[in-house]
Amino acid sequence: MHQPASIFNDVIGPIMIGPSSSHTAASVRIGQIIRSMMGGEVSKVVFQFSSQGSLATTFSGQGSAFGLAAGIMGFAADDPRVADALEIAESADIIIDFLITDEPCDHPNLYKAVMWDRNGNSLTAEMVSIGGGMIQVRKIGEIPVHMDGGYYETVFLLGNLPAMEARMVYEDMVTALASTEFSYDEILLSHNTKDDYLLNIKSQADLGEQVGGLISQGRRLDILPVLPVFSHKNYQGLFNTAEEMLAIAEKEKLAPWELAVKYESLRGGISHQEVFDQMREIVRIIRRTMELSEQEEKEYHDRILGRQAYKLKAAKLLSGSVMNEVIKGITLMMEAKSSMKVIVAAPTAGSCGIVPGTLWGAAVVLKAGEEELVKAMLAAGLIGIIIAEHATFAGEMGGCQAECGSASGMAAAGIVQLMGGTVEQALDAASMALQNVLGMVCDPVADRVEVPCLGKNIMCGCNALAMAQLSIAGFDKVIPLDETIKAMAQVGDMIPMELCCTGKAGLSEQKTSKDIWQKLNLRSM
Repeated sequence: MHQPASIFNDVIGPIMIGPSSSHTAASVRIGQIIRSMMGGEVSKVVFQFSSQGSLATTFSGQGSAFGLAAGIMGFAADDPRVADALEIAESADIIIDFLITDEPCDHPNLYKAVMWDRNGNSLTAEMVSIGGGMIQVRKIGEIPVHMDGGYYETVFLLGNLPAMEARMVYEDMVTALASTEFSYDEILLSHNTKDDYLLNIKSQADLGEQVGGLISQGRRLDILPVLPVFSHKNYQGLFNTAEEMLAIAEKEKLAPWELAVKYESLRGGISHQEVFDQMREIVRIIRRTMELSEQEEKEYHDRILGRQAYKLKAAKLLSGSVMNEVIKGITLMMEAKSSMKVIVAAPTAGSCGIVPGTLWGAAVVLKAGEEELVKAMLAAGLIGIIIAEHATFAGEMGGCQAECGSASGMAAAGIVQLMGGTVEQALDAASMALQNVLGMVCDPVADRVEVPCLGKNIMCGCNALAMAQLSIAGFDKVIPLDETIKAMAQVGDMIPMELCCTGKAGLSEQKTSKDIWQKLNLRSM
């Protein structure tokens, strides 16, 4: 069952420790789900990554390894212990191994896991990271499932059964739950070709002991949600396209931020004030991160680029205070990410400097306060909703246009909001910004999300700033946003796998990149 994108699930967030949302934060969430599957008593997990995917070459440098360990240990994505989680897990007698196989994979971020609990019970599962920290569980055992972390998932592994008997178990469960006050969204009966069955109850609260001992055979798994905004079966979405978004805004005379609040309130089942307050807290987290990054004097050892933002103060720069402030803000956020400070993926960690850095830079010149920044972040999230629905934020699937490109479009809309513009102007600015970055590849140096990531963040922030001003001035975007996003998805599908964050081409394969990789790995031993 497809759930419409959420600003706080899919676009602005997760709140996390770097370096990568699709590697680190997604891995934390996958680890948390594994912990739930094993009842909190994990003893060993073996992860298998295909050599044909992204994870085989990036799981160490981009944080998948320690992210998985952190989730298995029960840490949140923004826990300061995330970067040290492998060592903490080892001291807790939890074995975590990684195998690279030649098995084919149908997704670049495919995690296959074999896990054991303290009593020797084992289980296999298959998960994928789909970009921006979002994940899906695709199989438990060999049985297909669909879980995205937005529900309490109660799973009964029924084993090998005749179809008629499995159906009777399903109907008995429906009847049993009907006699209680427990509310659930869905009960699914799934099986594989060997007639192994499982029963999956999706709900917004813990099932607990509501069904007593109704199912005596098999094994029960209680999987906790990992997303901040829960899923809802009955919510169909306020809009699904930019065209629909504009129609609603014009009919109800809504500013970009107001439309974002209305959407997320309906999507999450929370009040307008709760949406605004949640974004306000994100704005405050970003502000604290930027302030800490600016005050930082010591260097973080496991990185390519040292501190550089402070150099902007002493340099003789061309006049242009907005652009200079944008460059500074983006650099501070990227330095925070690379030194394992708390950041907000917006929409990814690799592009985390663009939206905050650009909006904060413009806010300095416009003398805009916290309320205005909250509204600008909401407007940015509005654009991200449409991209999440029709394209991807994953660099492993669409190149850097999916990460930095998407963030550029989002930031452009945020700038329009800061300047008092309309929803139509925000959509046009986002479309122009995205048109300028189609085809941008993802080829990080030395398996670190630093170079050319910093430069691309700065380029995309300046692009957003320029396109917002062109939109406000009335320039013709020519191609509407819906079509631009369609083009971005199409181009992303055509970019070779080697240029989609696999470290197999471009800058990643140059001699200097390999030398840096060698030095960083020797340093961490």
